[in-house]
Amino acid sequence: MHVLRLLSVSLAIAFSFAATLSPGVSGGGEFPLKDGDIWVMAGDSITAQHLHSNYFEAFCFARYPKLKFAFRNSGVGGHTIPTTLARFDYDIAAWKPTVVSVELGMNDKGRFTPEEYIANMTTMVKQIRGIDARPVMLTASPVNSGDTMASLGQNQRLHDYAVSLKSFSASEKVPFADQFHLLIDVWGKNKPAESLANAMPMLRKLSLDPAVAGAEGLKTFVAAQDALPKKPVSMQGDPVHPGAPGQVMMAAALLKELGAEAFVSRAVVDASGKIAEAKGCTIENAKGDGKTLTFDRLDESVPFPIPADTNVVMALDPTIAALSDYTLAVTGLKAGRHQLAIGGVAVGDPRTDKEWAAGVNVAALAYGPTARPAGAAANPIVAQGQAILAAVGAKEGLVGQWRALSQRAHAKDAPENLKTELAALMKRVEAEDEKIRGAAKPRTLRFELTFVPDVQ
Repeated sequence: MHVLRLLSVSLAIAFSFAATLSPGVSGGGEFPLKDGDIWVMAGDSITAQHLHSNYFEAFCFARYPKLKFAFRNSGVGGHTIPTTLARFDYDIAAWKPTVVSVELGMNDKGRFTPEEYIANMTTMVKQIRGIDARPVMLTASPVNSGDTMASLGQNQRLHDYAVSLKSFSASEKVPFADQFHLLIDVWGKNKPAESLANAMPMLRKLSLDPAVAGAEGLKTFVAAQDALPKKPVSMQGDPVHPGAPGQVMMAAALLKELGAEAFVSRAVVDASGKIAEAKGCTIENAKGDGKTLTFDRLDESVPFPIPADTNVVMALDPTIAALSDYTLAVTGLKAGRHQLAIGGVAVGDPRTDKEWAAGVNVAALAYGPTARPAGAAANPIVAQGQAILAAVGAKEGLVGQWRALSQRAHAKDAPENLKTELAALMKRVEAEDEKIRGAAKPRTLRFELTFVPDVQ
């Protein structure tokens, strides 16, 4: 009976799998990152996961290679605005920031009314301005519990906070990003599909156990799910702390709301090798023989680096691909399908001559669901993205050490050697910043577009 009941629940989930993206409203304005900035990201355990904060940071290194800046993660589990203020001197001000983003509210919601929340945030903004830094206000992410705007449930207080924070930010004339309202309906409507995605490993295991009553029925169900072109997507993690897929969506929402630059580059090339347009990039050595077009492309910036296994959420959230406007248009191609390869690695499925003439977002193709078949090498765009993320992750490991040492070094009557140790650790952190910058440096890529004959 247990297996049959589980199967019935899973089937019900499957039939309700129809998640769609709810459009959000962009915060607009100039992206609040300038040359020379040190940006401290103050937050709670969600920031401390080093997921969406790392993706946000990686985007900035990829998209703004001509600027010199640094990011520092100041997220601590369980923290509220008051407890973050209590560590302000040694964990925020000690970094000598020029920008401090505040992403708090998840732990505040059980303690403070919206009025108290804004009163606390007023104190926070005063503290930030007191160290000559620029505040940036970020709403908390939603609790991924299946709530939507039509039925807020346990997200009611976070909604109230977001509305109040928007008004407060406008009155204080500070940048504001509302990820809450961009994500709540997307996550809420996707919840049935997520439940199915989370259940599939167990259903698959049960379907292979001959001792389980109804195993054959489960096999049929699992096979039907595997055959679907659109698979259910999980945000992973838990309702408060999404895993990488959910946090890529968070980073994209924040970047969009803050007005991050979406344009990477645009190249328009004729099938013969004639260059019609090269904006944000340099095209060299272009040659075409009617069947194959090859050229070298050096871009001025790099597409949004995301973990390769999070590309499943791109179908739910077009913002991710839209943040990498990386276009290749090829005119005059032979009628039929043409396969793109970058650095000798096939990228995505073949596209028709008409699709190439209209222009293809190469970043979406590179990170798309068919970009990397099982066992295949990562294409250079994805490989560089992973290198940037790895470099950010290595630096953030040192930032975590820095907090504990800074707290001791800033204590009353702290011995001088602790300050010396802290300065040495700072140099190590700064050295890691340079490694990120190196990983994000644009590189010349060899593009090859080849005609694919139809199989008879």
